Amino acid sequence: MDIQDDRDLVRVATMYYKEDMKQSDIAKQLGISRQLVSKYLVDARSKGIVDININSSSAYSVQLELKLQKVFGLKRVAVLDTSYLEKQEIEKLIIQTAISSFKKDIAKASKIGVSWGRILRRLVDEYPYVNQPESTVIPLIGGMGSDRVEVHSNQIAHDLSRKMRAKCKYLYVPALVDSRDIKKNLVENVTVKDVLEDGKKVDFALVGIASPFSKSNTMAEIGYIDQKDISELAEVHVVGDVNSRFFDDNGNEVDCRINENVIGINLHDIRKIDKVCAICYEDEKKDVLFTAIESSIINCLTLTDVLAEYLLERKNKNE
Repeated sequence: MDIQDDRDLVRVATMYYKEDMKQSDIAKQLGISRQLVSKYLVDARSKGIVDININSSSAYSVQLELKLQKVFGLKRVAVLDTSYLEKQEIEKLIIQTAISSFKKDIAKASKIGVSWGRILRRLVDEYPYVNQPESTVIPLIGGMGSDRVEVHSNQIAHDLSRKMRAKCKYLYVPALVDSRDIKKNLVENVTVKDVLEDGKKVDFALVGIASPFSKSNTMAEIGYIDQKDISELAEVHVVGDVNSRFFDDNGNEVDCRINENVIGINLHDIRKIDKVCAICYEDEKKDVLFTAIESSIINCLTLTDVLAEYLLERKNKNE
């Protein structure tokens, strides 16, 4: 059978889209090959005979997700539509969106690395109870001091492992020490070295994105950095940090005291991890977020539609 005109294209399209027939059944009924049926369906769309509309409130978000993946080479993206949401709703739903997006990768991971911070605390609090006894949760950085223990990496690792019924390792050292000599002595400890090496080999990492210049910066709130540190970071053109590793607008770790004395996985090792995931909904972090994904520190992301639009617009302007 030789189908040449639009009427025949309409027939094939009608059978497939309206009658819900399989391509193989259409081919059998019309006496043509399945490959030819597929070609006619493509032709019907290219000629405008078939106009597919996706009727879902998620359509725009999914479109943004696909664009971000393509433009930045990201492995996984979830976009939250915030057009009708209040701020408090965004903060809650962004976590739920992240869990839905990341939980399949977490389920497949044998080693899961976690950094620290409020956003990861919220994720762990809402993470569902599952059974992954063969998995191990590993902190990617030391503790942050005696305040706000609930946002420390060891506590987050511990609580996530309990929800997953998984094993857990602990990094019992400060995140920041006073000198290189102290750091050298600590990281040469066999147990500390073992955990740091395991942190480099995780399959999946959950990290936070932060800016030292943000009004709500957790590091400043808990005394991890003070105003003098913030001024020094500004002098070396810091944009933000991931895992308390401060980087410039090219995504390179800056030469500063904090980076030298932090005990945790550096950005070079983070970039080697298969999936590095972050959650972001704050507008004040948009420049940090752009640099983090543009320089391949992060390759999996949950964010708002507003931030997604900003990232795509800025990328387009830079090209």
